[in-house]
Order: sequence, then structure tokens, then C-alpha cells
Amino acid sequence: MDRKKEIELLYLEEARRASPIFPRGDLVPHERPDFLLPVASGTLGIEVTELCREAPRAEGGRLANVAPRAKALHSKRPDAKPVDVSPVFSNDADQLKVGVLAKSLADFVHVHRDDNASFEWPDVPEGYNSIGVFPALDAQGRWLCFRVGDTVLASRELIGERIAEKNLRLAEYHQVASETWLVIVNDLFLGPGEVCVHSESLAQWTFDFAFDKVLLFERQPGGSGEVIELRRH
Repeated sequence: MDRKKEIELLYLEEARRASPIFPRGDLVPHERPDFLLPVASGTLGIEVTELCREAPRAEGGRLANVAPRAKALHSKRPDAKPVDVSPVFSNDADQLKVGVLAKSLADFVHVHRDDNASFEWPDVPEGYNSIGVFPALDAQGRWLCFRVGDTVLASRELIGERIAEKNLRLAEYHQVASETWLVIVNDLFLGPGEVCVHSESLAQWTFDFAFDKVLLFERQPGGSGEVIELRRH
């Protein structure tokens, strides 16, 4: 499973823990839609997408290499153990090489691998605002880095554009799924490109979509959050 699919699965698992609206069962990774879930009526297809501002989000591409490299360095230590790691980059990270950031993160995690805690600046290495080290939820452990950035309010148009883009692929989704849901992840721990939505606005807005359900997952730091079902025109 590639890194993108791992992140999509993480988001969807967290959304399922946050809301009983999702059926139980094992998620099967797929493409278009992202996951299939056997249900009593057939097969539920679930497409996962992110709500963000695309341009600043794309700027974090270089730093996306830090987490997998740090995880690989940490795993080579003879006394390493699987952990879930959630670092947040500071603005200083732009001035540091990926290798330097990866080594300092691996070293820090190794020291704090049993602490089950989140550490804030100035108690973290240069290039980081905070680092969370928690017990692993699976046998491998997940290392996901995030970037500090400004947060703006998401417009109805931004959400509508994301839905419209996925609506165009419904014919493909229906080839393998008898029912299709769209899960829009509003990660409030995203960093660059991050947006937020007022619940009062969502209660008033309606959207044009052909999915059986469109759900917005407001993801809080640590993976908790709220799942909100969006209303159709």
C-alpha cells in the first residue's frame, strides 16, 4: 500500500471511530472509489478527498519525504518499537535539509518512544513546532508530518468544487459499488493550505451531488473529530 493510500485509510478509520454512521466491516483498498466495504445491500464504495487550498498544500511536497526517512532510520535501531508519530514543522524547516530533519526526528522519537505524549517548542528539535509520540495502532506504526500554516474559512464554493470534481467519476464508482459515499476530510492539523468551516454555515448550505451520502470529517489533532452529513439541493 502506497503512502497516499495509507493516509486515506488513516483518515477513513478515524472518521469511522468518530461517527456511527459508517457500517462495520473490513475496508478493501481500491481505486475509484478509494475503498470498498461489503454491506447487506451489496457493496458500499467510499471515495476520500481532502478539503484544502491546493497551492500552499503543494508547497509541502519536499517535507513529505521527512517522515518515511525518519521512520526508516528509527526502525534500524536494535531497540526500536512501533510508534505513531505526529510532528508539526515550523517555518524554520524551509531552511533545513530533509536528511537533517529526518535524523533529528528519529533521534527524538527514539528517546521518547515510551512516553505517549506530545512535546512542544522549545523542547523539540530545530525545524519542529511540536512532536507527538504515541503507542502504535498497528504493527508498523504511522509517521505523519504536518506543516504549520495559516488557516482560512472555507467557502461554500470550495466545498462545492471538491464535490463536483468527484461527481464526474460516479459512473466509474458505480461499476463496482451499489452505493457510493464521498468523505471530505477537513484536517485541522494540516498546516499549509488548511481551511476550517463554521458549523453554522454548514447547517445552511446545500450542495449539488449524486452520491448517496456526502460526509465532511472535521479532523482534530490526534485523529478525533466530528462527521457532518452535508445536505443536497
